[in-house]
Amino acid sequence: MTETAARQVKDPAAAVAFDPSDPSFVRDPYPRYAELREAPVLHPSDEGLWVLTRYDDVSAVLRDARLSSDPRHAEGPRRERRAQRMPLGDTPPPVMLFLDPPDHTRLRRLANKAFTPRAVEALRPRIVQLVESLLDRVAERGSMDVMADLAFPLPVIVICELLGVPTEDQEQFKGWSTDVARVLDPVPDPAVAERAMPAVFNFIQYFSGLIEERRAAPREDLLSALIQAEEDGTQLTTPELFAMCILLFVAGHETTTNLIGNGILALLRHRAQLDALRDDPALAVAATEELLRYDAPVQATARTATVDIEVNGLTLRKGEGVVCSLAGANRDPRAFSDPDHLHLARGRANHVAFGSGIHFCLGAPLARVEGQVAFTAVARRFPRMELQTDDPPYRDHFVLRGLDALPVSLA
Repeated sequence: MTETAARQVKDPAAAVAFDPSDPSFVRDPYPRYAELREAPVLHPSDEGLWVLTRYDDVSAVLRDARLSSDPRHAEGPRRERRAQRMPLGDTPPPVMLFLDPPDHTRLRRLANKAFTPRAVEALRPRIVQLVESLLDRVAERGSMDVMADLAFPLPVIVICELLGVPTEDQEQFKGWSTDVARVLDPVPDPAVAERAMPAVFNFIQYFSGLIEERRAAPREDLLSALIQAEEDGTQLTTPELFAMCILLFVAGHETTTNLIGNGILALLRHRAQLDALRDDPALAVAATEELLRYDAPVQATARTATVDIEVNGLTLRKGEGVVCSLAGANRDPRAFSDPDHLHLARGRANHVAFGSGIHFCLGAPLARVEGQVAFTAVARRFPRMELQTDDPPYRDHFVLRGLDALPVSLA
């Protein structure tokens, strides 16, 4: 959009098709992101959403307070369609992800009190223990499904233990989380709301009992800390506690599951990089940042203009929405040299895989630690790991890019 608003046209002949449900896009969205970045014009999707894929554009939008993450700012048919496709219609619960200041500021400060980087780093020994235990289970078998055997169970166990969810209750959360996560797509399929509604109520019913228990008898867990956290004399209300628990659970495991799956697939397709990590475990931090950049577990996030504004030359009318392609921005050659090449040693944290601005991912420190531990353990223990298929299946999801399965042989 630095080329000025002239890039905004609605001429179909000038459009670069953007269909996140296209099978070729699901397998590999990056060639299409490159086309969108270099397109001479910018145009809205059929839903009236502008798709941004350039690093500078995405960064500017994510930091602009005039662009809201609250979907209720959408106007016209787009708002009506979204309300019809959301599990609670046009009255979403008080989830930080969809709130602006001052409500977002208060909730974020309360959550930060119970979710600090220091507290997350203290979990590293337990995460190491869990990873080694999960890999022990598959070592003698000689094969594993990375998703089912490592990428899914690790973050689920970690977030459940953080929140104080009993081990015996953890399995039932898998389906609920999957159904709720789909509503993160900028324009969810109508069937999504039908599946998400009972999942949301199942979460609420479960956590209502757990919250009562913790209020009566606090423990050393995140849920107790959230209940007790206070900011300017106020605490989280019960609906806010429900929303926070659901957000932390869904985001706390979905993002990390995809990070581990996408990251191990990338390493297996770049053997020299896998070998480098095996030979030098000190690469763990840089490697995790590079894998986050290379194939972001969260592909996009949406914003809506609250006033008529111009952002980097793009004129947005009040109520219009933009989809910020985090994954596209992370492959922008203007921001990263040779961006389609995986090079672990260059890993640095200026990517936007966790977003930017006030909505920067609260759980980023936890995802980073889990990724660092998982990648180094796999590289050390299974250096001859091989893909059992060149075309592993992906889940039907645009915003959260992740594999449905990743079968590998271990020797």
